[in-house]
Amino acid sequence: MNNSEFSGPRYWKSLDDLAETPAFSEWVQREFPTGASEMEGVNRRQFMKVMAASFGLAGLGMAGCRRPEQNILPYSKQPENLIPGVPVYYTSSQPGARDNVPVIVETHTGRPTKIEGNPSYKPYGGATSVYTQASILDLYDPDRATKSSVSDTAVRDRLAAISKAHAADEGKGLVFLAEPSTSPSRAALVAQIKKKFPQATWTEYTAIDQSTSEQAAKAVFGKTLRSIPEFDKAKRVLSLDADFLLNADASIGLARDFVKTRKVKDSKDATKMSRLYAVESSLTSTGAMADHRLRLSSSQMGAFIAQLAAAMGVKLSASAQKSAATLKVDSKWVEECASDLAANKGHAIVVAGEHLSKSAHAIVIAINEMLSAPVKYVQVADAEAGIADAVARLNQGDVETLFILGGNPVYNAPVDLDWAAAQAKASESIYFGSDKNETAKAAKLVIAASHYLESWGDGRTFDGTLVPVQPMIEPLFPTFSELEVLARLAGARKYDAYSIVQDTFKAQGGSDFNRFLSDGVLDGSAFKPVKTGAADLSAAVLVADLEAPELNASKLDVRFAASSHAGDGRYANNGWMMECPDPMTKLTWDNAILISPRLAKELEEKDGIQIFPSKKPMNKDSEFFEGAKGTLQTNKATFKRGKEQAVVAELTLNGRTVKGPIHVVPGMANYTVVLPLGLGRETVGRVGAGVGFNAYTVRSSNALGVATGAALQLTSEISPLANTQEHWSMEGRAIIREGNADYYKKNPEFANKMGVESHAPANYGKDADKSLQEKSTSQFRGNSAYKHPSFAEPAPNVKVWQGEEARKQYPDIQQWGMAIDLNSCTGCTACVVACQSENNVPIVGKDQVLRGREMHWMRIDRYFSAEKYDQTEVPEDVQVSFMSVMCQHCENAPCEQVCPVNATVHDTQGLNTMAYNRCVGTRYCANNCPYKVRRFNFFDWNKRQIGEVYKGPLGPVDEPELQKMQKNPNVTVRMRGVMEKCTYCTQRIESAKIEQKRLAGATGNIKIADGTIKTACQQVCPTDAITFGDVSDANSEVSKIKASDRNYSVLGYLNARPRTTYLARLRNPNPKMPDAYKKPYAYAQYDERYGHGSGAAHGDHGAHGDDHGAHDAHAAPSHDAHGAADHDHSSHEHEAAPAAH
Repeated sequence: MNNSEFSGPRYWKSLDDLAETPAFSEWVQREFPTGASEMEGVNRRQFMKVMAASFGLAGLGMAGCRRPEQNILPYSKQPENLIPGVPVYYTSSQPGARDNVPVIVETHTGRPTKIEGNPSYKPYGGATSVYTQASILDLYDPDRATKSSVSDTAVRDRLAAISKAHAADEGKGLVFLAEPSTSPSRAALVAQIKKKFPQATWTEYTAIDQSTSEQAAKAVFGKTLRSIPEFDKAKRVLSLDADFLLNADASIGLARDFVKTRKVKDSKDATKMSRLYAVESSLTSTGAMADHRLRLSSSQMGAFIAQLAAAMGVKLSASAQKSAATLKVDSKWVEECASDLAANKGHAIVVAGEHLSKSAHAIVIAINEMLSAPVKYVQVADAEAGIADAVARLNQGDVETLFILGGNPVYNAPVDLDWAAAQAKASESIYFGSDKNETAKAAKLVIAASHYLESWGDGRTFDGTLVPVQPMIEPLFPTFSELEVLARLAGARKYDAYSIVQDTFKAQGGSDFNRFLSDGVLDGSAFKPVKTGAADLSAAVLVADLEAPELNASKLDVRFAASSHAGDGRYANNGWMMECPDPMTKLTWDNAILISPRLAKELEEKDGIQIFPSKKPMNKDSEFFEGAKGTLQTNKATFKRGKEQAVVAELTLNGRTVKGPIHVVPGMANYTVVLPLGLGRETVGRVGAGVGFNAYTVRSSNALGVATGAALQLTSEISPLANTQEHWSMEGRAIIREGNADYYKKNPEFANKMGVESHAPANYGKDADKSLQEKSTSQFRGNSAYKHPSFAEPAPNVKVWQGEEARKQYPDIQQWGMAIDLNSCTGCTACVVACQSENNVPIVGKDQVLRGREMHWMRIDRYFSAEKYDQTEVPEDVQVSFMSVMCQHCENAPCEQVCPVNATVHDTQGLNTMAYNRCVGTRYCANNCPYKVRRFNFFDWNKRQIGEVYKGPLGPVDEPELQKMQKNPNVTVRMRGVMEKCTYCTQRIESAKIEQKRLAGATGNIKIADGTIKTACQQVCPTDAITFGDVSDANSEVSKIKASDRNYSVLGYLNARPRTTYLARLRNPNPKMPDAYKKPYAYAQYDERYGHGSGAAHGDHGAHGDDHGAHDAHAAPSHDAHGAADHDHSSHEHEAAPAAH
C-alpha cells in the first residue's frame, strides 16, 4: 500500500470533511462552546449550514456569505458596473425607541463590514451617531444569544400553542412587556394582538424615557404632540438641562441644524452667529458649546424655568410664582437672557431635558409659543401603559404567560418595582432578545432574536419618515425576527417579515417597494405638522414641581444619565464602546460617580480622605519653568504611573446604597452627583464582565431622571480608572485658539497672531506669501535644514518621465489635506469609532489602556479653561474646548527623519505612509511625533485573548471567526511590533483613483473630483466639522476652508508643516450678561500667562483687565455672600451665580 497520500498535510474536501479535523473541533469548542454539541451526530450538517458565512473569512474557500432569500436591493446612488472585490452598499436603518437612524451598510462578499449614514435622508445628511457606528460589532459578538433555549420548531410550536390557548380566555392571563418601537409593521401586529386578546395587558418600557415633552404637550394642548425644533432657523437658543447636541432623540439632525448657524466663512459673517445659553446640572457637550452657561441642579430647574417665564410675561398662578421664588438666582442673568430671547422673537427656541418634570415642559411650551419659536409640532400615538402596570398585573398572581420583547427589565427596571420577583410569579415567562442578559437568565423560555442587519423590518425617523430595515445577510445563527414572533402570536395570515413589511409599505401609501429599498426612505411620508392652538397651563403645571429644594453636601441631587459607553446597558458587551473615551471625563472601561470640585473639597474635609493631589503645582520645584512661565496647573485627580487613583465612595439614596469610584468634573452644579447607567452587569458577555457598578440599584420609579436627598461617604478603598487624558489644562498655550465673534470681526487675523510662530521667522522664509497650492506641490525649503522634494516633478530615477516630451505627459499629482472647524465639533466621538471600524483598529482592554496603550488612530482632546488662571486649584466654572487629533501628515514629518528602516515615508500625494512589513518597532517615530498620534502594537491584539497577550507566541491563538468577519479587507490587520496611525483612509483614496481611471478610459482625465473621497471620520460627522480633499486645487472645498483667516497649524512653530489644520473657535457672548467676557477663557489665559495675543491684543490687555474689574465689581455682593469660595450655583442658600463668572 502506498502511504504517500497519508504523509504531509491532510487537505479537506468539504465542510463536513473539515468538521472532522481536530483543529476545527478545538476551534468550535473555544469559539462556540454552546454550539459544540451540535457537531455531534445528525445535527452537524445543520451547524455547518449556520456557520457557512463565517468560514469565508476563515480562509476555508467559501466564495462569500449567504444572501437573504428575498431580494434585497443595493443603494441606488452607488457607482455602476461594480467589479469583483468592490464593496456593495445596501440601505437599512438602526431601530430606536423613537427614532430609526437611516444607514447605508457596506458589504464585502456578502458580509457587512461598515455602517454609514444615508444621505438620502436630508435631516441627517449622511451622518450617524457613535452607537450606530458601533452597532455592527454586535452582529459579530460571539457572546450574543446564538440560539433559543429550545429548537426552532419547538419555538414555533410554542408560539402557536400560546396563541391558541389564550384565544379561549381572550388573553386574560397574558401580559406583554416590550421596548417601544417606531415600526408601523409592529404597530399593526400589536393592534391585531390586542384585538385577538382583548383581556391581555400590553405594556412598554425603556430605561431612558424621552417622551416627557410629549406627555406635557398632551396636558397643554389635549393631544400627544412631538416638538421638532428647527435650529437652523434660530438665532438664540436656551438649553435647560437638555444635551440636545449629543444625548437626545434625533440629536444627529439637531446638532447638524444648530451648527449650521455657527458656521462662519469670514470676519464679516462673525456677528451672524447664533447664541447659545445653557443652564445645566452636569457638564455636557451642549454646555461646552454654550456662549453663556449657568450651573444649576436639576431639581431646581423647574423654579428657574418659572422665573424665566415670568420675566418673559408668561402668566403663571400666584402659587406657582411663590414656589419659583424659593430659588435664589442672579436675577440679571435671568432678565438679560429673557430679554435677548424676546428681542429675537420668531428666531429663538427654548428646549428642556426630557428628565425634567411635565410641569417644566409645559411652561417651556408656553415660552416657545410666546416667542413664536421655530418649533414644528407633529401628532404621535399616545404612550402605552408602562412597566408599573405590568408589575401590578403580575403581582395579582394569575398571569399564565409573560412575554418580554427585548430590553432587560431584571437589570434596569426601577428598583422599587422588584421586577425579578414579579417575573417569577408568572407561570411561564418568555424572553425574546439578542443578548444573554439578566432577564434571559430569569426566563423559562428564551427565543434568540436576529440582529437588525439580519432581519426584515421597518421604522420611522424622529420626524416620521418611513425607512426600511433590510437584512445584509441571513442570520448567522438560528434566530427569529420580532415581526415573525408577533405574527405567529397574532395568528396572522403571513409569518415572514418580508411580506409583512411589503404590506405595511402599501398601507402607508407606497407604490414602488424596490425604490423604497434602494433609496432607503419613502419621500413624503413624514408626519404632517399640526396647529397647536393656545397653550393652556391651568391643568398642566403642578406647583410642587416648581419648588427648589435646599441642597448641601448631606442632601445631594442625583442625576441618572445613560453611560456614554453602554447607553442604558445594551452596549455593555461592545468593545468599541467600552474603549471609546467619554467625551467629557475621558474615562474608558468604567463608570464613576461624578462630583463637582466644591463637593470634593467638602468631602475631603468631612471624611479626612484625600481626593485631589497634594496642593502643590506639578513642577513647583522647577526653577526654570517657574522663572520662565510660571507653574503647571494642578491636576483634578491623583495619578500613579498614568493610572487615575480614584477614591471609592458609597452613595446612599432612600435607604439604598451603591458603591463606586468618584471622578471630579469641573463645571458641575456644586451639589449634583451624576450616576452613569448601563454598567455593572452581572449576566453579560466577556467584554462587559466586571466593568463598572450598577447605578440602577438606587433608581426608583418616582425619580427615574433626578432624585434628591442622597449622601456620599468616602472610603479608604482606591480603584484605578482608565483615563485617557491625564491633564486637563492647556496651561495658557495656543493649542486651541478661540476668540469672540465681535473681536474676530475687528481682528480677523487673531488666530495667526497667537503662539510662538506669530513671533518666529516664517517657516517658508522668502516663499511665505506663496499660495497653498504652490506650497503643497513645490515644497519650498524655507527655513528647513534640508531641501524638500517637489511633488510637481517626477522622481529623477524614473526613466519613463525623462525628456521634455515625457515630462509633458507627467500627470499632476493631487495633494491631500484636511481642515477641522473647531467651531463645529461637539466632541461626540462618532469619528473615533468610525475610524476604528473602517481601519481595523483593535480593542486592547482596560489593563492596556491603563498602561497608555490604547490604539485609537484618532482622539478628541478636551480642555477646560477658567476665568482666573490659578495653578493651585481645580476651577468650578469652566469653558470647554474640543480638538480632534490624528496623524497630521506633516510635510516635514519628524517621524520620517528618525525611522532607521524607512518604514514611515512620504509619498508624492503628501501622505505620511507606513510600510508595515519594514517596521521593526523601534518606536523612535512615536517619540519624535510632537502630536503623539502614533500607536504601537505591543501585542498581537487580533490573535490573543485579552488575558493571554503577555504569553506572546507561547499563548493560545484566539482569532474569533465572527469578529474577523467585520474586518475591512482593504485595510491590513497589523501584527505585534508594528507602529500604526491615521492614513487619511488611504484605501478610500486608492479605490477612488482606480474608479476614476476606469471612468476616464483613454481620455487621461484621472483627476478625482472634489468631494468624491470622504474619510471615515469626515463621513460620520453630524456637523461637517471635518473637510478633506485636494489642497493643490484652489477650488476644492478644503482649499477654500484653509484660506480662512481662522486657519492655523497646531504647534506650527515646529516647522513640521502639517497637512491637517484647524479653524479657530468662536464664541458669541451677550455683552449685557453679568458673565460677559471680552475674550474666551482660553485666550485670556494665553494673554495672562504669555503676555501675547494678536496685534490688537497687546493694546487690549488694559481693556481685558478693565473688563475683569467691572465684572468683579458687579459680582462683588455674591462674592461677599459666599466668602472666599464663590461661584456657588446650588448652595444651601440657593445662590445660582452665573456659570461663566
